[in-house]
Amino acid sequence: MNPGLFHQNFEIVRADTPELVDIAHQLRYQVYCQEKGFEEAGRFPDRRESDDYDRRAIHSLIRHRSSDIYIGVVRLVLPEVDGADQPLPMEQHCELDLAESHPHLAQLPHHTIGEIYRFSVSKVYRRRAAEEGLIWGVCREGESNYTQFNRRHLPIITLGLIAASFRMCVEHQIHYCYAAMEPTLLRLLRGLGVSFQALGMPVEYHGKRVPAFYSVREMMPKVLGSHAGLRHIYYGPDEDSAHGRLAAV
Repeated sequence: MNPGLFHQNFEIVRADTPELVDIAHQLRYQVYCQEKGFEEAGRFPDRRESDDYDRRAIHSLIRHRSSDIYIGVVRLVLPEVDGADQPLPMEQHCELDLAESHPHLAQLPHHTIGEIYRFSVSKVYRRRAAEEGLIWGVCREGESNYTQFNRRHLPIITLGLIAASFRMCVEHQIHYCYAAMEPTLLRLLRGLGVSFQALGMPVEYHGKRVPAFYSVREMMPKVLGSHAGLRHIYYGPDEDSAHGRLAAV
C-alpha cells in the first residue's frame, strides 16, 4: 500500500462545527438506515440518524478531496457527562459480565474508557466520489471507476477512520476503547494490523455484533511504530517531523 495514497485522495476532518456534525448524522442515516437497514428510516424524517449518546460524543469524517464528498464517519462516545461516569453503549446492550470474564478490564478507571461507535463508509458516497472525482482517469475495459475505487481505497479509508479514532482518543485522554463490531469489520481491521480483543460471542444488536476491546495506550504506539501506512495517515504530510514525538495517551 502506497503510504501517500490516503492524503493524495482523502482528508480526515474533525466534525467541530454544527455543519460538519450535521454531515456526520446524514452519513449515519445513509449507512445505518438506507444501506444496512439497522435503524428504521421512518424514525428520522429529517434523514439524520442520531441517538441519546450524541450529547456526549464526537465525530470525525473522511472527505474525498477532488469531489468534496464526505464518505466515512466514526463516532467516539465519551464516558462522562458533567463529570459523572455514564454507561457506554456496549455496557448497556451487550450484557457483558466483565468482572467474571475479564476482571482486569472491569478494574480499569471508567473515565479512561470510550467507545468507537458508528464506524462506517457509505457505499453510495463511495460511488459518487468515484464517478464525480474520476479518480483513476481512463478505466481498464469492462471495469468501472467504482470497482477500482472499492478495491484500492476501501482499506485506506478504513485506516483513515482508525487514525481519526486514535486522534480523538488522544485528544480526550481515552486510554481504552470498547467497540461492538460486525464480524466482517473485526476481521478487516485485524487484516490491517489493528487487532481488537473479542470479549464474547456475537450478539444480536442491530445485526450481529462482536463485543470487543482495544488498549489505545498500549497498542497505539506499537501499531503506529510498525505500520507505515497508518502512521502516515495519523500524522499527515508532516509525518517525518512528527514521528519523533509519537503520541501516547
